[in-house]
Amino acid sequence: MSYLIFIVAVGLFALLGAGGPLHGDRWFYALSRRVDAVELDLWPSLALRVGAPLLAGAAVLWVLEAFLGGLAEALVGTALLYFSLGRGDYPTELQRFLARARVGDEEGAAMLLSEHAADRDPEEARGQRALRDFAYRGFARWFPPVLYFWLLGPFGAAAYRLVELANADSDGRFDAAQRLLDWLPSRVLLLTYCVLGDFERSRGLLTREALDTEVTAETVLAQGISRAWRLDDEDMDGPQGVVSAVETAHKAMNRATGVWVVVASLLALV
Repeated sequence: MSYLIFIVAVGLFALLGAGGPLHGDRWFYALSRRVDAVELDLWPSLALRVGAPLLAGAAVLWVLEAFLGGLAEALVGTALLYFSLGRGDYPTELQRFLARARVGDEEGAAMLLSEHAADRDPEEARGQRALRDFAYRGFARWFPPVLYFWLLGPFGAAAYRLVELANADSDGRFDAAQRLLDWLPSRVLLLTYCVLGDFERSRGLLTREALDTEVTAETVLAQGISRAWRLDDEDMDGPQGVVSAVETAHKAMNRATGVWVVVASLLALV
C-alpha cells in the first residue's frame, strides 16, 4: 500500500506540479492567525499549528474507513503525501534564473533568489549564493517529505510540510524546528551526492560537516554538490560560474531523485 501511495502521489506531482486545492494554503494561514491570537509559547504554538491539521486528517481517515475500508488509507495517504510536496513552480523559476544569468542580467537573476539568499554575505560569490539557494529549494520541496513518508508514513510527511509552512509564514520563528527536521534528509541526500559524484573528493563531508549539527542543510548540500561535481569556488563569481553552479545543482537533484525512486521501488519488492 505504501508503495502505491508513493508512486501515485509522486507521479501526480511530476505531472501536475504544485497547484490545486491540496496546495492552497490559505486555510493554514487562517489557522496560524488564530493561534497567534492565543499568544502561546513557541513550541505549544507550533504543536497546535501542526497537530490540529493532522488530527483533522486522522478524523477524515477514520470516517472514510467506515465506508471505504482499505481504500480510505490509499486515498488519504496519497492526498497527504501530495500535500506535503513542495510549493511553487521550482523548475520554471530555475530556468528563468538561468536564462537571465546567461545573458548577464545579474539584477534580474538576483530577483529570482529567495529573500534569505539575498540577505547573505555580499562578499560571497554569486554562484555560491545561487547554488545554496537552489540546492536547498530543490531539496525541501521533495526529499524530506519522501524520506519522512517512508519512515513515518503520510502523516509524517505532512508534518514536515506543516512545519515548513509555519516557519515561512512566521518569518523564521520556527527555524530551530525546521533545521531539526532538515538534518536527517539533508545528510541522506549528501550521501547520495557523494555516491553519484566524486566520492573521493566529497567523502570528507560525511565525517565532518555531516555530523556537525550546527552546519545547516543548505551549507551541507551546496558543499556536497560543489565537491562531488568538482565545482571551482574561484570561478563562481563570474556569469558562467553562476550558470554552471545552478545547472550542476539541477543535474544533481534530478539524478538523486531517480536514485531515491529506484531505491524505494527495490525496498518495496523486498
